[in-house]
Amino acid sequence: MDIDNTNGLNNTSKAPRGLIVLVVLTLINTGFSVLSALFSLFRKAPTIKELQGGKVEMAKSIIELKNRGMDSMVSFMEQIQAMTEAMQPFYIQSNIVNVFIFACGAISAILMYRRKSNGFHLYIIYNLAAAGSLYLFISPSLVPTVIVVTNLILSFVFVLLYARHLLWIRGEY
Repeated sequence: MDIDNTNGLNNTSKAPRGLIVLVVLTLINTGFSVLSALFSLFRKAPTIKELQGGKVEMAKSIIELKNRGMDSMVSFMEQIQAMTEAMQPFYIQSNIVNVFIFACGAISAILMYRRKSNGFHLYIIYNLAAAGSLYLFISPSLVPTVIVVTNLILSFVFVLLYARHLLWIRGEY
């Protein structure tokens, strides 16, 4: 067992299982997100015809929801449609931003696994950036509140789960 002579801390202790699980989950999520954004970049933006087809399908879904009396879902679907249309001119830019944001998430997880406390701070920044990145391109009124709230709640839960391992990350464990 190696002991760091400068501060007497044990730097070779194994990472806690919980931290390993969190890192793996984060790397899976960020990896798929980066790949998805990269594939979107290499694929050209949807054509007007494809967008119209999507709009027709969304209209059919909205009519079906109205017929079933699901008015709250109708409102949500209309907001999603409006958000999608508003994001279209920023297709390339939003995917580039997403690549960088999710790459930061992956880097932060790796840094925490390597016992770098800056990784935890980068992870918090990544979560806030991921939750708010839509606001860089479109009006906040077009973003359904439920999407932002859900992202922030999930982010908060994962930040708390990582925070449980801060002592180990800092080498104080």
